[in-house]
Amino acid sequence: MRPHTWMATMAALGLTALLTPTLFAQKDEPATDGVEVLARGPVHEAFAAPAQARPLPAQIVPKKPPDPIQEVPPDQKPADDQVIWIPGYWNWDDEAKDFLWVSGFWRIPPPNCQWMPGNWQQVQDGWQWTAGFWTAANQQEVQYLPAPPPSVDAGPSTPAPDANSTYVPGCWVYRQTRFLWQPGFWLGYQPDWVWSSSHYVWTPGGYVYVNGFWDRPLERRGLLFAPIHVASALLGTQWAYTPRYVVQPDFLLGALFVRPSYCHYYFGDYFEPGYARSGFMPWFDYRISKGSYDPNFAYYRHRYSDPRWERNLRGYYAGRTSGEIPRPPRTLVQQNTVITNITNNKTVNVNINKNFSLTNMQNVHALTAVTRIHNVPVTGLASLDPARAGNRTGTSHIIKMETMSRAQQTQARQAIVESRAAAQQRQLAEAKILSGSAAPTRATDPPRRVQLQPPKTTPIPRFGQAPARAKEPAPQPRKSSPQPQAQGRPQPQPRPQPPPQPKPPPQVERPIPPHQPPPPAKPPKRN
Repeated sequence: MRPHTWMATMAALGLTALLTPTLFAQKDEPATDGVEVLARGPVHEAFAAPAQARPLPAQIVPKKPPDPIQEVPPDQKPADDQVIWIPGYWNWDDEAKDFLWVSGFWRIPPPNCQWMPGNWQQVQDGWQWTAGFWTAANQQEVQYLPAPPPSVDAGPSTPAPDANSTYVPGCWVYRQTRFLWQPGFWLGYQPDWVWSSSHYVWTPGGYVYVNGFWDRPLERRGLLFAPIHVASALLGTQWAYTPRYVVQPDFLLGALFVRPSYCHYYFGDYFEPGYARSGFMPWFDYRISKGSYDPNFAYYRHRYSDPRWERNLRGYYAGRTSGEIPRPPRTLVQQNTVITNITNNKTVNVNINKNFSLTNMQNVHALTAVTRIHNVPVTGLASLDPARAGNRTGTSHIIKMETMSRAQQTQARQAIVESRAAAQQRQLAEAKILSGSAAPTRATDPPRRVQLQPPKTTPIPRFGQAPARAKEPAPQPRKSSPQPQAQGRPQPQPRPQPPPQPKPPPQVERPIPPHQPPPPAKPPKRN
C-alpha cells in the first residue's frame, strides 16, 4: 500500500479526529509490579458478545481458575444516570496457557435488561466457562433447554424493502414441549440503536435462550477497560486492582475480531495470518447465518451508508494483515514505547506529510488513561465530513466523565459483591443439574427451570442526582418485511406489533410468526 493511499484510507475512516495533543501527552499511571496491562485480548462479554444460533460447548481448560481478584472501580465514571459497574472475570489465554483477567467496566445497560454474570464450572476433565447473558429485567427464572436443532435459515428470500434494512435471521424457539421455527425478517435502521438478535447461550446444564433486545452502539455503551496479566505472586494476597486504562472506541472498531468457538469478541493485534487458522475473523466477516451480518457491524454499515466506509475499513485490516500498515502494540508498555519513538523521532516526517505522522500515532494508540478521556470526541470510525458519511453525518460522540462521591464509590463496590453472589448462586444451581444427571441432552428431554437471582444493581446517577431511569416515548415503528419460513411451508399471516415482553403463543403445528421487535425508546440527549 503506497503512503498516499495509506493516508487516504485512514482519513476516510475518520481516525484523524482524535489526534489532539492532550490525548497523547499522557502522564503514565503508577505501574504495579506483577500486573501487565494488555492492549489486546477478549472483550468483556457484557459489553459485546457475538450471537450464535447454537453455540458450541466451551473449551475445557486443565487449570482451576484463581479466585476473583479484589477489583475496585476507578473514581471516574461516565456522566450518565444509568451507568452501572459490571465486574471482571478470568478468561483462558490459550497462547499463554494461563488465565488473564478481563477487567470490569462501566456499562449503560440495554433498556429493560439485567446482567446475569457467568462463572467457571468444574466438569469431569477440567473447568469450563459458562457465559453471562442479558435477560429481561425482573426475570428470576431461567430455563435450561436441550440443544436446539440446527438452524434452517438460508438467508433472506425476498429483497430488502429499502437500503436501510438489515436481515435478522430466524431462530428456533421452545414452546411447551418442542422447538418451533421462528422465521427471519427485515428490520429497519434505528439511529443510535443496535438490535441484538435472539440467540442461545451454552451452559453445562443446557442451553439458555436469550430473546432479542435493543442495545446502544459500541461507543455509547460505556467504558471498556483493558485486560491484564497478573503474576501468581499477587494472587491470594490482599492486593486490589483498579482498572485505569480504557480501550479507545475508535481503536476497537478498527481492530475487532470474532472467535466463534470461544464465544467472545477480541480486540487488538490478531492480524497475523496464523490467528485466522485459530478461529479469529474480522467482525465484518462474521455471519450468524447466510446473509446476516454481525449485528454491531450491520448497524455501522447502515449508519455510514457510503460504501467507501466499509471498503476503507476492509482495506485497513488488509494493510495491517499484510504488514504494509504497522500493527498495533500488544501491551501498554509497548504502546508507550512506540508513541515515545514517534514523538522523538524527528525523521518520521521525511517524505511524508504531517498528517501521515499523526495518523501513524493514532494507528498504535489503543489505550488511554481514564483520567484523560473527558471531552474526547469519538467518531465510530466515520469521517466528520458529512459528504463522506452519506445521508448521516456521523456526528461525534463526546465522552464526558465525572468524579464519584464516596457514596457512589461505595455503591459501585457493592455492585461487585451482588454480582459475585449471583454468579456463585448460578454456579451452584448448574452444578446441581450436572450432579443429578438431569441436564437436558435429548430433544425430548423436558427443560429444567431454575430460580436465579440476578444482581439488583442500581444505576449510579450523575453527581447530585437521585437514581432514576429515563422515561422517553418510543418513535413511530418502521415497517419491516417478514420472511417466509423454510422448507416450503406456508407463510403465517403477519400479526400486530407485540408488546416488549409478549406472552408465549399457544402450541401450533406450523412455524410461529417472526418476532417483530418494538422500536427502541429514544436515547437521552447527550453532548
